[in-house]
Amino acid sequence: MLNIGVIGYGFIGKIHAQNYINNPNVNRVVIADPLEINRSLAEKTGFKTYESFEDMLNSERINAVSICTPHHTHRDIALRVMDYKIPILLEKPIATSREEIKELIEKAERLNIKVMVAHSLRFSDTFGLAKKMVEDGEIGDILFIIGRYLAFKDYNQYPKWKTSKREAWGGTLFRDGIHIVDAILWISGKKAISADGTPLNLLFDTEVEDTFLGTISFQDGSIAQLSMSSITRGFEQIGLELYGTKGSLKVNNDELIIYKEDGIPKYIKPAVGSSDFWKNQIDHFIDCIINNREPLVTLKEAEKTMETIFMLYGK
Repeated sequence: MLNIGVIGYGFIGKIHAQNYINNPNVNRVVIADPLEINRSLAEKTGFKTYESFEDMLNSERINAVSICTPHHTHRDIALRVMDYKIPILLEKPIATSREEIKELIEKAERLNIKVMVAHSLRFSDTFGLAKKMVEDGEIGDILFIIGRYLAFKDYNQYPKWKTSKREAWGGTLFRDGIHIVDAILWISGKKAISADGTPLNLLFDTEVEDTFLGTISFQDGSIAQLSMSSITRGFEQIGLELYGTKGSLKVNNDELIIYKEDGIPKYIKPAVGSSDFWKNQIDHFIDCIINNREPLVTLKEAEKTMETIFMLYGK
């Protein structure tokens, strides 16, 4: 049975903690968060808390941690936790520069630390089946991809760090759209060679964008078109469309639809539906620890996604 430390008890930290508690291989969960309000909420839920993650790691017998803190802290906290020689589940984005990412990879490899990155759509049943169908050649060679993350997020209700350029680094693309960029690269298996985009503030007057439009060009000549926005009230679209030489595929976490032209045009809807990808992600991380397996999303895998993100921002 494992003892897990969760560093950061904001929105995503709460999700990590609850899913750890629900895993039969977890004995207890301990929370570290510098904010008293977050520690108070954790304590009301029944968790033991610490103000400092280092105090937690020095005082408790912790077998692994999740890092669920503001973006600009990921690198420093992860590097420090590696000194304790325990596995890490690191929330995306893994860092805010190429140099920071290389530091993380170098130290993890040198100390042989298992680090998994929380690109959660990889743990959706529908996205997983979409990847298998693409690999099996069901829609042929992919020519064009559309990726959307359109979901209203009220920036006025966000913690201040999420709209700070220094702390969040980016807005809707860096925070949410990164899931779609990762899914595009993972499912298609393609290598991005260039990307460009336009960050926009159409509704919220903040330091980070509320809308992002972009294009990714791949080594084989195909392209992906991106639409990300946090201002889209009423209609939510989080998914992909992939158009190939033998058919097309549309996927989100609720369903997968395939269009094929085998003599007669037809739509196929496999018997797979919505899944709790956050639960699946935590369960996968625990399984990787217990059975000493390599995580589905390593630092080097996440580096590919981050490189594309940096290109989209023109960095």
